[in-house]
Amino acid sequence: MSGTIGAAALVAGARLGGPRNRVLWTSALLPDAALLYGAASAPTFDPLPPYAVRPYNVLHSPGIPLTLFGAARALRNRTLAVAACGWLAHIAVDRAFGYGPRARDGSRL
Repeated sequence: MSGTIGAAALVAGARLGGPRNRVLWTSALLPDAALLYGAASAPTFDPLPPYAVRPYNVLHSPGIPLTLFGAARALRNRTLAVAACGWLAHIAVDRAFGYGPRARDGSRL
């Protein structure tokens, strides 16, 4: 189910902004900034260092793309909608591959 949602969000973002839209692809990659933050002290991403767990969980929360969708609708802003699609696609694909929220110690739940 998550994979389907991710694919649909990516297709919707590409239709709204174009397949080469920078906002779409940037927002699709941005949630993994927390992994880069954690990679500074750990050679792997599993488990994630405890100091990177909160940023990871926040950036991988569906609340961010939902907030972006709400703002896009309220402001009638296509760019925010494209960003929301990219962000949602990232989260959904991660969950499809078993990368959901992390426990406090950095392990997968």
